Amino acid sequence: MKRITLFLLGLAALGVSACSTVPAVDVTQNITLPTGLAAQAEAADWEVQSIDISVPDSLTVSEANSIKPRSDIVWREDPIGNRHEQVQALIFDAMEFALRPLTDEGTTPITVEMEVTRFHALTERARYTIGGEHEIEFIFTVRNAETGEALTGPIPVDLTFRALGGARAIAAERQGIFQRDRIQSQIIGWARQEFGLDVQGTQYTF
Repeated sequence: MKRITLFLLGLAALGVSACSTVPAVDVTQNITLPTGLAAQAEAADWEVQSIDISVPDSLTVSEANSIKPRSDIVWREDPIGNRHEQVQALIFDAMEFALRPLTDEGTTPITVEMEVTRFHALTERARYTIGGEHEIEFIFTVRNAETGEALTGPIPVDLTFRALGGARAIAAERQGIFQRDRIQSQIIGWARQEFGLDVQGTQYTF
């Protein structure tokens, strides 16, 4: 299993930061939120110490330029390479940004875990013709960082939403909005709702 665990306190010390801007897009849809997590986070005064994104080796990858390849991972907006690692990085960047307000204070240290079970963006053929869906699915768990106790989860989360296709996709790209931007906006919006953080604003910059 490929695994990334990045510790947020060390991130600032190392001066590591991404340089992308995610335009605000209204994509948060088809999301079923576990009840009570935001209240639990506030009551327990959670502080995020680490975010652990895992993408199992067992997830299949396809580079076929068909409408909908039969695989677990479809991703095309990075050069051909290790798609598992590319998906990890994309999700981590979004989650690190979304949960940044919870990284510098709090009395209960937590680890946020996400195990990806499906990551299906669009192939070139689908994106420039009929479109489709971005299928973003994972198992979500919050643990006490000191004891390892599960505070919530593991629970399945499905952030699937409609992807742009054809002329709409081309128009979005002319505005600098690509599949990565819309997927990360979906993840950020979900995480901020989940943890009871402010979801207002016009732009995600990280």
